[in-house]
Amino acid sequence: MANVVVDRLLANGVTDVVLAPGSRSTPLALRLAAAEREGAIRLHVRIDERSAAFLALGIAKVSRLPIAVVCTSGTAVANLAPAVVEAAYAGLPLIVISADRPPELRGVGANQTIDQVGFFGQQVRTAVDLLASGQDAQAPATWRKVTDRVIHDAIGLGHRGPAPVQLNVGFREPLVPELGSGQSPLATADISDLTPPKVMREPINFAVGDLGLAEIPARGIVLIGDVPSPEIAGQAMELADECGWPCISEPSGNALAGATAIPAAAVLLADEEFRTSHAPDFLLTVGRFGISRPIMKLVALADHHLAVNVGGKDRPDPLRTAATILPAVPRPPDGDPVVGRAPRDDRWLRDWLTKSSEAQQRVGAAIADGPFSGLAVTATCWAGMDSDDLIFAAASRTVRNLEATMTPRHFPPWVIGNRGTSGIDGLVSTAWGAAVAHQRQSPDGRTVAILGDLAFLHDHNGLLAPSVEQRPNLTIVVADNNGGGIFSSLEQGDSDFVADFERVFGTPHDLDLEEIARAAGITTTSVTDAEQLAVALGRDSDGVQIIIARTIDREAEQSQWAGLLRGR
Repeated sequence: MANVVVDRLLANGVTDVVLAPGSRSTPLALRLAAAEREGAIRLHVRIDERSAAFLALGIAKVSRLPIAVVCTSGTAVANLAPAVVEAAYAGLPLIVISADRPPELRGVGANQTIDQVGFFGQQVRTAVDLLASGQDAQAPATWRKVTDRVIHDAIGLGHRGPAPVQLNVGFREPLVPELGSGQSPLATADISDLTPPKVMREPINFAVGDLGLAEIPARGIVLIGDVPSPEIAGQAMELADECGWPCISEPSGNALAGATAIPAAAVLLADEEFRTSHAPDFLLTVGRFGISRPIMKLVALADHHLAVNVGGKDRPDPLRTAATILPAVPRPPDGDPVVGRAPRDDRWLRDWLTKSSEAQQRVGAAIADGPFSGLAVTATCWAGMDSDDLIFAAASRTVRNLEATMTPRHFPPWVIGNRGTSGIDGLVSTAWGAAVAHQRQSPDGRTVAILGDLAFLHDHNGLLAPSVEQRPNLTIVVADNNGGGIFSSLEQGDSDFVADFERVFGTPHDLDLEEIARAAGITTTSVTDAEQLAVALGRDSDGVQIIIARTIDREAEQSQWAGLLRGR
């Protein structure tokens, strides 16, 4: 059965498998090791199942290919759950292959056995128990068909985009092949029919007409959240430019390269007077969005809202204001005789561009004149990256700092993050996997991951890669302010809760992160200002390195942010 599973992975174009070691998964592990020796697959081994799953997720996020993670039975399966959830909401083709006991050993107290058939519930598109799918003379043929179907469901054939899946495989003892029995030849890939069809894009005229409007409004806005590809970001920017609409992009929207780009949007929209006087007549949102409260307040003010779903399991409409969900970014306006275009309002766009420029100047001044903060970290990283580089941005305070400091560039680096559920778990491993995939696509490019200190500590097991595996070109920049900085900006950061704040929200760790990183055998350095960070980022590296950026404390950083949002 292990031979069938691995061969169908190869036949369906799976290039990478991440394996967490265990006993019950022995048949799969040995077959994968043989495939690696023959150069048929790239095998990654991790001792921590959670890190293994996020590593696979990172490879899938950048490559957009189906990636498998293999684990043994019992709680090993449960440790994959966070990555499976992220894959579900981000729309990523993660294939979970969970080894299991045979049916006769389930539910009877057998060691290291849990009920893992369908363990992930609604988080996976398909969950199949392979051993129960065929136990007669035709079993191998049935296993092949079932495995193919599971992989195709992950890719998204016949569905709306990729999704995670589970293939549960029960093995009876003996778990190793008889000596001298050999193994059948490995399968070769045949992926000619494994590309899901492209979704048709209608002109914006049609979408606006469906709202009952007679013309395309002049006072429109395009808001881009998390998108999976440069193609979608480009389509959104093209539409905004053609219509003369401000284009607001979250970091992983990657849409600040157009003529109508509005950087530092969260800072400028903190101005309530501007926000209310510039409420859009029409709003198009693309992908999952919502990192900024000021931007969400703008969304709530829009007269008409259309949303575009670019993948993942949820409706991308957190305020429930979208009239409908489109399957693709609309094309620019055409000469539709029924739904025309309102005369272009140049003042509308000019107001946004002017206000955005003022917000950028305030951010730049706060960084230049102020102490070394998380804003300075993201600004320095953004300025030091080339167009063939990749930025992986953590959730929480980090992505908000990046949103405030990203400047428009014609050829910017690509930005990604775990925006499906915006957790801080598994980020080191996800960044490592992203770097592995990015290095294959852009051999001269590098990956820089920007994390907070708690996110780094949450997944420092992700640094524990076997010494025999090649290291990707990955630099991890950790903004260390000794705790959870984001909470100071939320309601629980008010003085009314000061007695309990540090204990249950700030959670200072008081650890030397440089020592922790070095304990994992990773080259590490510490910096205390933006100039030192720029120098460290500029050093040549062909492996993994960590830069600990020792920033100001959380109270001082929140004060800096509060000044920006007040317009000072």
